[in-house]
Amino acid sequence: MSTLRERNLRRLQESIAGKKSDGHAVFHFYTFPFFQSVTGVNLDDYFHKPEVTLQCQYEALELLDGIGNLVPDMGSVAEASGLGSIVLFDKKGFISAHPNPKIAEAFDASDLDWLEPADPYGDNYMAKALTTLQYMVAHCPEGYRVNPHPLMGPFTVGAMLRGISDFCADTISEPDLVNKILDVVVETQIRFLKAQEKILGTLHHVLVADDLSAFLNEQSFREIILPRYEQIFKEFPNTQRWLHNDSTARHVATAIADSGMVAWQYLPDIAPQDALELTRGEVTLLGGLSPLDLQKWTAEETYEKCIETLKSFGGNNRCVLAAGGSINQVPIENLKAMFKAADDYKID
Repeated sequence: MSTLRERNLRRLQESIAGKKSDGHAVFHFYTFPFFQSVTGVNLDDYFHKPEVTLQCQYEALELLDGIGNLVPDMGSVAEASGLGSIVLFDKKGFISAHPNPKIAEAFDASDLDWLEPADPYGDNYMAKALTTLQYMVAHCPEGYRVNPHPLMGPFTVGAMLRGISDFCADTISEPDLVNKILDVVVETQIRFLKAQEKILGTLHHVLVADDLSAFLNEQSFREIILPRYEQIFKEFPNTQRWLHNDSTARHVATAIADSGMVAWQYLPDIAPQDALELTRGEVTLLGGLSPLDLQKWTAEETYEKCIETLKSFGGNNRCVLAAGGSINQVPIENLKAMFKAADDYKID
């Protein structure tokens, strides 16, 4: 008999392949705040000691019947740190990237003639991610797999380097500057992915985290964002593109359907049937639940609400049960209730 992990993985694979299934999968985007909330890990150790990262993730995933994979996790800073972004840690140890002063102070593209793609093996958090990835591959526990480090969306990285407001304004007033930054970001990211591919042997899929791209209107999204996705993934033609964008993105949903993404984790203010219609049923949709609700429900309430959400999917297994955002403070019992509800609920 298959395990819950095996059944969930099969259903997720069937959804992405556009094949019918006997049920709906569940998806969680596990990141460092979740692992800290479960294990109490010291985040300085988590980011800088691969053996701690692996053990922490393993302990947390074992509480969830092993549903999930190991992943190097430097938060959102990996690529930006290589391009001079200032990396800071708050009082809780959370990591974040802040603008590179030289990029933030530029007036136009000519001020960035010095800017070059970063070395993923340099003194930055891409290199730390690669070290962790190598360690995880060498010490992966039986029954688990190791995923590549998530990729930040090129526009999101550019906004980190320049400053969000300025970079958005630049799309209108200084498009050459925007393209200069994005050219360098994309080449950096291609190098980062190729370095990971050397370790893993292949990149089955890459999760792109790109909330800030939804700050653009649909026309700008198509003109600026989609070509950059294509520029990256033409280097990896056999790699599935997964998108995490839980910003207010209804206005770019049809463009996301044209982006080559096979899966999209979306904000819960879009009803599942609306999301299906906007993406023409061509994209696996990861969502349906609010992470804020999941934090406050009991396990019993979570199960009942999940069944209601599963019914709202209308039997279309393109819909995958997920929180439309962070699960950082969601109790383990509620996450397990999501898996149980999806496993119990059958598609006719």
